[in-house]
Amino acid sequence: MALKDSLRLRLEKLAGGVVPQLRDSLGDLRKRLDDLNCSLANRACPEDRRSRVSELSLQEKAQQAGQNRPALRAVKTAGKASREK
Repeated sequence: MALKDSLRLRLEKLAGGVVPQLRDSLGDLRKRLDDLNCSLANRACPEDRRSRVSELSLQEKAQQAGQNRPALRAVKTAGKASREK
């Protein structure tokens, strides 16, 4: 077996054991950074603005999802007097 093939096999074995551990570690790190980011955002935003920021964020997400609010319009309905006739 050539040196090149031997090194390739060793690297594949090493990668097979290390890569899943690195993925788990990266996932944990991302979660911790997200938690830290949320904590800092909560501290930075005054209490009276939080509800408005949350509302604007939800509206923006709805627009991105294609849930545009249609304009409200008046609809004429049959009144009680016209139904009795």
